[in-house]
Amino acid sequence: EMFRFPIRRVVSVLNRKLYSATPRRNPGLIWKPVAFTAVTGATTFSLSWVYIENQRRTYRDWHPAPRKVYREEGIIKRWWNNLSAADKFSVTIIAINVGVFLMWRVRPLHPLMEKYFLATPTNKNSVSLLLSEFSHIDVWHLALNMLVLWSFAPALFECLGDATTAAHALPFYITGGTFASMVGHYFKLARGNITGSLGASGALMAVVTLVVMNNPDSSLYFIFFPFIPIPAKWALTGVISLDVIGVIRNWHFFDHAGHLGGVAFALFYQLFRRKQRDLDFI
Repeated sequence: EMFRFPIRRVVSVLNRKLYSATPRRNPGLIWKPVAFTAVTGATTFSLSWVYIENQRRTYRDWHPAPRKVYREEGIIKRWWNNLSAADKFSVTIIAINVGVFLMWRVRPLHPLMEKYFLATPTNKNSVSLLLSEFSHIDVWHLALNMLVLWSFAPALFECLGDATTAAHALPFYITGGTFASMVGHYFKLARGNITGSLGASGALMAVVTLVVMNNPDSSLYFIFFPFIPIPAKWALTGVISLDVIGVIRNWHFFDHAGHLGGVAFALFYQLFRRKQRDLDFI
């Protein structure tokens, strides 16, 4: 009894911090992000389920004859058709990120970009939690994140058990990034920090965490040490530890809370999948 966790007191203190850090004490900055994240996850995963069911029904009830091609395909179309599903997923995400990056280069678009593609605690547009995960300003940030995406996408498709389409990978990536942005949003409100965040790091932390949890004995090769294999579970532990330290010390160079939000989303997703598999065996 003497060690009982004072949950009501903690919630009360947290609420006071959030409201005191919110400009004009706007409660919408507190409830809208979690509502938007929930709607994003429910929508993307529901559409994924509908798509998968339609694909199964199509292949079960209708078997069309292979279409004859009477003209030679173009180089780009041939290249695209030869890509795996994971590579198509990566190329699509990379193309979107590059497009948003180029939009940042157009100065007249800056007000629009800051409103919709930069997640700040004072931003009333919750859609920025989603769009900011496709947004990069610095070339090195874009290049590093897209390299990680390209490297881990095939393993992600294997973990999700769908190597032919992005039906599972896309909602996981989008919702994981939005969830990470939401966590970073609340952490900044609690700390009174109004700096903005952008980038795919939160979504990628969800991807990397899920891959490593399903392949703990695999090895990773970092770009700065390409010839030294590092056990995946220890590499992830090191990155998470660095983010925990960053949260405690309130470092601002990276959105460490957002990174941990991506990790947390992957953990929740993995637990949900295990529970679903257990129910399937009952």
